[in-house]
Amino acid sequence: RQRQKGIRDKQRRVHGSSVASVAGTAASQPGENNELFQKVQEVSAVRCAALVKEKGQNFTAAVSIRALETMATKSSFKLREELVRQPHVRRLIERVQGILRTPPATMTLETLSRAVWSLTCFPKDVLSQPGAVLGPTAVQLGALAPSAWDVNTASRVLYSLAKADIVQNHKQLVSQVVKEVVRDQGRCVAEFSHDCLVNFLWAVARARRHIKEGDRQTVRTEANDLLLFKQASQRIKAGVKTMSVKLLADVCHTHVEIGLKDAALFAAICPEILARRTELSEEGMARVVKAYSRFMLPLREVQQGFRTMAVVQKGDFIRPSDKPKKKGPATYDQPQPLYPTTQLHSRG
Repeated sequence: RQRQKGIRDKQRRVHGSSVASVAGTAASQPGENNELFQKVQEVSAVRCAALVKEKGQNFTAAVSIRALETMATKSSFKLREELVRQPHVRRLIERVQGILRTPPATMTLETLSRAVWSLTCFPKDVLSQPGAVLGPTAVQLGALAPSAWDVNTASRVLYSLAKADIVQNHKQLVSQVVKEVVRDQGRCVAEFSHDCLVNFLWAVARARRHIKEGDRQTVRTEANDLLLFKQASQRIKAGVKTMSVKLLADVCHTHVEIGLKDAALFAAICPEILARRTELSEEGMARVVKAYSRFMLPLREVQQGFRTMAVVQKGDFIRPSDKPKKKGPATYDQPQPLYPTTQLHSRG
C-alpha cells in the first residue's frame, strides 16, 4: 500500500510540473510575440529578412504582416527583387497571401490593408491570383459601415486594387468610398496623409477608365469624382511646399490619367518642381513635361517682367553723374605768322 501511495504521489507531482510548464510556455508566448513584433518593426529590411529565416516559423499572423511591411517600406524596388528570391521570404509572402484569402475574424481592416499594400510593393509575379488574394479585403471594406474605417485604410485598399489592375471589378466600391470622402464639404479630405491622398486620386482615375473590346478607350467620370479632385486640389495647393517632389509629379500624372485640367493647381506646382527637379528621376520629369504639354500649360520659372523705371546710379558710365558747369565763350589759339608781311616771289 505504501509503495502504491508513493507511486500515486509521484504521478501527481509529474503531472503538476508538466501542467505548470505548459502554462508557463503559454504565458511566455504572447510576450515573445510582442518582442518579435517590436523587433521586426525597428530593424532594417535586410535584418528583417534574416529574422524571418531564423524565427519565421514562430511568427504569428500579425508579426508576419508586420515583417512583410518592414521589407516593403525600408527597401528599394531593386532590393525587394533580391529579397523575393530568398526561399524564406517567399514562404512568408505565401503565408500572408493565405491569411488574406481567408482573413481571421479578429483581424482588423487596418491590418489587412497594410498587408495588401505591402504585397503590391513587391514584383508583380508575387501575385499570381490578385483577385483571390485582394478580393476578400475589398469585400470587407464594402461591408463595413463608413464609421468603421478611416480614409487612409480605404486608400491603401483601393490603391492595391489599382496597382494589381483589378480595380475595374470594384467600381461600385470606389464610388461608395468617394461618396463618403466628399460629403460634409470634404471634411475627410483633411484626414488623408499626403501619400494616401495622391494614391487615392490615382486609384479613382484608374477605376474610371472605360476599356471594352471594340470601343475606344476613354474615361467616364462621376459627379463626385470632380468634387473630390476639386477638394484635393485645395489641400495640395495649401501644402505644396511640404510635399515631396515625387508626389507632386504623381499629381500631374494623375490629372492626365483622368483628363482634368486644373490650371491653378499646375501653376502652384510648377515652381516647386523646377526648384527641386534634381530630386526627380528622368521618368518622373518626363511625366511632368508630358502633363504640362498635354494641357498646354507653361512649365517655366517665374518671369521678371518689364521694368517701368530706370534709376541712374552714381558713377554711370553712359551718362555723366553731374551736369557740366558753364565756362563762358569758347576761345581758340590763333596761328602765328612766320613773316610780318606776305613774301612776293618772282616769276621766273
